[in-house]
Amino acid sequence: MFSRRHLDAPAHDPLVVDRHGRVVGVSTSPPEAPAETKASRAWYRRRNLAMTDELRFQAALRNQFAAFHVDPATLPKR
Repeated sequence: MFSRRHLDAPAHDPLVVDRHGRVVGVSTSPPEAPAETKASRAWYRRRNLAMTDELRFQAALRNQFAAFHVDPATLPKR
């Protein structure tokens, strides 16, 4: 008397079906990646270095080096 009727899935081509045969979504192709430029490569490199604290380590190393090194190019000429 109170049985459930299962509706047929719509006629989309790339349907995703779970193991019970229920439609759970529609698969689509991934979006195109943006064109890679020199600026975008540099931005990703800086972002990745910042995520690993590599930039901070490099700055600390430069500061330690600068404390013990006098660059002759920055000295005033006599």
